[in-house]
Amino acid sequence: MFRKLWAATAASNLSDGVSLAAAPLLAATITRDPTLIAGITVAQRAPWLVLAFVSGALADRLDRRKVAQSANWIRAAAFAALTAGVLADTLSMPLLYAVFFAIGTAETLYDSVSAAWVPTLVGPEELTRANSRLQTTFVVCNEFAGPPVGGFLFAAAASAPFALGTAGYLAAVGLLALIPPAARRTDEPDGGPLTVANVREDIAVGARWYWSSPVLRALSLVAAAGNAAVAASYGLLVLLAQDELGVSDEGYGVMLAAGAVGAVLGGLAAGRVGGWFKPGTLILVTNLLSAAATAGLGLALGPAVTVALMALDGFVVLVVSVHMVTLRQQIVPNELMGRVTSVYRVVAVGSFAVGGIAGGAVAGAFGVPASFYAAGAAIAVASLLALPVLSNARLTEVRRRAEAAPAPGGPAPVS
Repeated sequence: MFRKLWAATAASNLSDGVSLAAAPLLAATITRDPTLIAGITVAQRAPWLVLAFVSGALADRLDRRKVAQSANWIRAAAFAALTAGVLADTLSMPLLYAVFFAIGTAETLYDSVSAAWVPTLVGPEELTRANSRLQTTFVVCNEFAGPPVGGFLFAAAASAPFALGTAGYLAAVGLLALIPPAARRTDEPDGGPLTVANVREDIAVGARWYWSSPVLRALSLVAAAGNAAVAASYGLLVLLAQDELGVSDEGYGVMLAAGAVGAVLGGLAAGRVGGWFKPGTLILVTNLLSAAATAGLGLALGPAVTVALMALDGFVVLVVSVHMVTLRQQIVPNELMGRVTSVYRVVAVGSFAVGGIAGGAVAGAFGVPASFYAAGAAIAVASLLALPVLSNARLTEVRRRAEAAPAPGGPAPVS
């Protein structure tokens, strides 16, 4: 059953990746204002800040297969509308914003569901491997295959990448239909009435569970620091490449590809690397390596060194991401997974905006390399602050308690 979810995720991620290149190209045919074009990314990210809690509650209350299918129906309809707009020559920036806000809304639903669904489709011993496959597929489809295909198709016909994206989302709907209906909350077999009041209470339960778990708070702190660092540094990578390293546009592409290659290798090797370290040690070592690589990029020691550091950072980030997701799935009751994950991801994803603003301010005051030094320092400090909570002994005890946790509606285990 997991293979069908995996295939559906690959199909939808390929559609996402195609739009990464095609959407800015399409926007550039309407306006040359960089602020308006950047607004597409804002529209797609905004639902994580305003709708993620509701998506998490729905992921736990409703049949997860139907929620996942609904998310892909929304994305297919949005891309179909965009395709029609291109063909009818009725494009506008408001239409693009509406389409990508809908895409972002669907992402909050699908990501909340898939995080909760995976542990029900594979055994505990296969959880790390399953997450590794999903993370690797994301990188391959979103960063390797999707953008080049999107750019090539757009050059052939502006509507083509969005028509392909529509087909990808519809294919995902069909693949998900092959999976047996997903289990509902065990403490509420009939799902209960879907009202504003009980959804609000569902959200509150998830938020309380998250807040009462020091381990989850520490994991989200580490994830937030990493995401903020990415926004603060990698958002300025093009300036570092051009002004400090003097590389060509092709050389900049090679740098980006190096990070993606490292990430794919990290996803493939995550299970094996996890066998070499205990979880607390793995989280600390990989984050410190990421901190060193990020700060090292600011030194601008040369294109070859920069490519190596990009690959190293991509590798360790994917390794630790796989194991942090697996750890979260192991300690959170599955009936609460959607709600708790939504709170966790609001903290982690919301940090992108903070990091982007901070990185720009640091670069403006002290120069572009300084943003990389500050980003590396932020990752290292967050990892060291979380160390007492994410120690090997603490994580072993938390996982042991999770296996003997009370009924899902009860209080969170002390962690």
